[in-house]
Amino acid sequence: MKMNMGQLIVFSGCFGYHYNPENKTISVNEEETETVRLIYDLYLQGYGGNSIREMLTDLGCKKRDGEVKWSNGGILGIIGNEKYKGDLLLGKTFTTDPISKRRLANMGEQNQYYIENHHEPIISEEVWAKAEEIRLKRSKNKVVKSNGYRERYTRQYSFSSMCECGYCGFKLSRRTRHSNSMYKKPVWQCMNATKYGISKCPNCKAIDEKILEGTFLEAFHMLADNFQDVLNSVLDTVEEVLKDNGDYRKKKQLDKDIAAIESKKSRMTDMLIDGTISKEAYDQKIAEIMRKHHTLTEKRNLLSSNVNSQNTISKRMTELRKTLETSNLLDTFDRIVFDSIVEKVIVGGFHEDGMTDPYKLTFVLKDNELGVIPRQGSG
Repeated sequence: MKMNMGQLIVFSGCFGYHYNPENKTISVNEEETETVRLIYDLYLQGYGGNSIREMLTDLGCKKRDGEVKWSNGGILGIIGNEKYKGDLLLGKTFTTDPISKRRLANMGEQNQYYIENHHEPIISEEVWAKAEEIRLKRSKNKVVKSNGYRERYTRQYSFSSMCECGYCGFKLSRRTRHSNSMYKKPVWQCMNATKYGISKCPNCKAIDEKILEGTFLEAFHMLADNFQDVLNSVLDTVEEVLKDNGDYRKKKQLDKDIAAIESKKSRMTDMLIDGTISKEAYDQKIAEIMRKHHTLTEKRNLLSSNVNSQNTISKRMTELRKTLETSNLLDTFDRIVFDSIVEKVIVGGFHEDGMTDPYKLTFVLKDNELGVIPRQGSG
């Protein structure tokens, strides 16, 4: 009822804002606003959450707790938060029951209430709308509601959101066995079984990450032996992405902008010496120039770091192309190649006689489909 009347019920904290629990109002935190604006600015330039996280860390930007420890999820949470344009969405989460008090993201189970112009914005409506458009394009099909369960997209690991159970259709999640010993190893297991019990998916088995990597190499070698154009397709795709990266061009433009500002600063100094401008006006102009110079220099430094990273990848891809063209083989698992060629991996399935095989792996390629059954204990 209070939410329906537009009253703020609970405020768990929001970077860039202060919360007054007495009158339940939120106000801008001036010390944090520049970081928020920088995040949006970088996002509109085409950077993703992980890239922005690395940039904020390199710049030493601190969170509210004083730590320089940002996360991809935290960055994207800021991008998708309507509070930064001055609005407020109430009812984002809901409590499943009063006993466990477990809270879930509200995906239509409960009412939500949207309030416009609730408080002072940090970024404009236009900037927020552009960022939201980019976010939605990037997250297309990454959050899915189907069959009564929620599927969250993540690409933290090579096989994240890529592996699908061949028996129930749920995604596989990464788990670590023997995590407290020298024998620890990552495995991938059906989320249906891990969350709701093995009875929900009795035929599934955990599969070693090494087996997934090794079997992909086998599949890739089979493709390379039979389809020479697959090699060029994989490498051309990655290299095309690198060519489209406009960071180098942006850096060159920033170099010109910074040179122009430095020239303007020099002219202002000459005007002060000649007496054509007052000291007060000079100080005001110089302060404005230096703020802009600082902002552009930071952006250039970030772009320089990214350009260096891109050059490293380009060099690596040149070496990889040379290796593949001479031997048609990959000695070790390469995520770039995997992402370029594989749409998804189906784990588990049935033989022609109807017998289950939890270790059967089917790599669904972006243009073809190839099934490979690894040997027991391989990888």
